[in-house]
Amino acid sequence: MNQEKTDTSLLEIRKVVREYILPRQELFSPAKRFRALDGVSLTVNSGESFGIVGESGCGKSTLARTVMALEAPQSGEICFQGENLHALKAKELRRVRGGLQMIFQDPYGSLDPRQSVGKIVAEPLSLLGEMTFKKRNEMVAEALDNVGLSPNDAAKFPHEFSGGQRQRIAIARALITRPALIVADEPVSALDVSVQAQVLNLMMDLRDRHGLAYLFISHDLSIVRHMTTKVAVMYAGRIVEQGPTQTLFDHAQHPYTRALLAAVPRTDPSRKKRKSANSSEPKMPVPNFESLSTNGCAYASRCPLVEDKCRNISPVLQNIKAGFSAGVENNPQTIDHKVACYKPHTALATS
Repeated sequence: MNQEKTDTSLLEIRKVVREYILPRQELFSPAKRFRALDGVSLTVNSGESFGIVGESGCGKSTLARTVMALEAPQSGEICFQGENLHALKAKELRRVRGGLQMIFQDPYGSLDPRQSVGKIVAEPLSLLGEMTFKKRNEMVAEALDNVGLSPNDAAKFPHEFSGGQRQRIAIARALITRPALIVADEPVSALDVSVQAQVLNLMMDLRDRHGLAYLFISHDLSIVRHMTTKVAVMYAGRIVEQGPTQTLFDHAQHPYTRALLAAVPRTDPSRKKRKSANSSEPKMPVPNFESLSTNGCAYASRCPLVEDKCRNISPVLQNIKAGFSAGVENNPQTIDHKVACYKPHTALATS
């Protein structure tokens, strides 16, 4: 394990591998395996907002389900508050899950339409053991109030609410056990842009008010930049770059991160339209992650800087020089900005 445990470590993911068996191409052919997570390691500290970004299929949602112990990894460990989630028995896992909740992507599909809002929000309270009916109703009312809904809404049903209000109900359900960590998997992608801002501001307010930590998963880079303090960039089940959000966005090192940032649409009237054939910006073709080799750098087949070494030996995620990232030369100190690349941007800039 490369990461050191600290007193503030809340969630530690250590070299997690998660594979799926793919459908057979022929009746008697051996089944192939798809590695959705390939040795992922990261640490989320108490009260921290940690972002995970990457294009569709890179392993973000698989990581979320594995962190929540909804799926088991083939190898590696996921420790929450010092306890290995996948080594716990069912009863022990229920106890731990009170401090670990999730907000799902779809506010329409994640709420049972046959149950009242009060029953939906109160569902996680079973993790806390027996409690009186009065205490349960008080906690439901408090959770609804925390997300800007009325306690009277507990008697209503999901179909009576808009998409943004339904996601507030989902957040209330996640909050009711007063967790230390919330895993948010694309929590606003199904909402209108105007509603997204309201929900994101609510999540930030709740984080500051209750000292919550977020593992915030999204493909929307602007939202991640706004919501998080640290971020990891995933590609083909691997973390290729990781660091403080502002530093990573301003001084991206990995060719994939730079291509990802360059692909973000920018509203700038001063820029003239250019034909794609003459554009010098990096292209972002859709990859087939299932066909990638497990040897070498996963991005090698798309990287304009690829060398033979990249195809044969996987680069290690390691710290870069702080001086280059900050624009100050001859500074030997390192910061918490890591990249898995043999030719990071700093190396090209100083070669």
